[in-house]
Amino acid sequence: MAPGAGAWGTISTMRSSAPLAALAAISCTLALAIACSSSSDSTFSSGGASSGASSGDGTSNGGFGSSGTSSGASSGASGASGTSGGSCFAPVDMYIVFDKSGSMGEPKGNGVPGDCSIGQNVDSKWCRGINALSGYLNSASSKDQAAAIQFFSGVDNANCATGAPYGTPAMPAGGFTTLPSNTFDSVLNSNVPGGATPIEAALRGLTSFTAANRRPGHVTIGILVTDGDPQGCNQNLTALSGILDAHYQATKIRTYVIGMEGATFSNLEKIAAGGNAPTHADTVGALNNACGDVNAPCRFWNVGNGDPAGFIQALAAIQESADGCKPGGGTVNPPK
Repeated sequence: MAPGAGAWGTISTMRSSAPLAALAAISCTLALAIACSSSSDSTFSSGGASSGASSGDGTSNGGFGSSGTSSGASSGASGASGTSGGSCFAPVDMYIVFDKSGSMGEPKGNGVPGDCSIGQNVDSKWCRGINALSGYLNSASSKDQAAAIQFFSGVDNANCATGAPYGTPAMPAGGFTTLPSNTFDSVLNSNVPGGATPIEAALRGLTSFTAANRRPGHVTIGILVTDGDPQGCNQNLTALSGILDAHYQATKIRTYVIGMEGATFSNLEKIAAGGNAPTHADTVGALNNACGDVNAPCRFWNVGNGDPAGFIQALAAIQESADGCKPGGGTVNPPK
């Protein structure tokens, strides 16, 4: 579908002055948050101070966001990855595996009715989601980080045991693309929602790619985005969480789980526990109800119907929590 100019305007060019002002405000706010915040162990505060300490068993007694309690500025960080200008530099490489199942077209409809191109305004989780991804990947808050993206659904002849074809990005052809970049818009525009939700295959592809593409001096993370419960392949939540935990134990690569309306959030929280990402509060900047109906602090991220402002906030917060230059940040890949 050729790009159109809907109510959002084209995010990469921002033809409409109202969307331009809104996204500019979001980008400036997030850039400041990322540059100034610090973390402690596996818990974070959006105000630039550590909000708790890890219990040592992979759980946290605090959270990232406004409901955490500030306990003083963290002193162990010499700079944020790619943002603060400090002596430490450990950019985050993120592999985003994005659900394109039929339900993502709701409420407008499965397939073409729920589809859109960047800049168009169609009432669907898919349309809001791809506009949010485009906005974040091409925003100042993502500067010097890097990304790769793939899509998953039940129409891809996925291999449950190996994760094929999700172990190879849709873009770029290999490795990661340095941000900000609008090059992802082409694959965001070309995909259409349809099919089921083979989460096991998506997780196996995600873990396969991130394990094989660790760049020295960078922090590698995986991000799974879905609006559904597992359909097809292994649907056992303990087994799915175990795939991520085994990956983390072998590589120290965290996997973050983002949920949208339609998913059972308690199920996503169980899966996210294996990813070993830090917990966060129920309110994080512009994103409210970040834990949905799961008690805060939680590990998965609820972005509701995919509203770009909240979705972009979640992605920026994930990037911040993975910052290898901060206490509690992600593990920096060692030299080869």
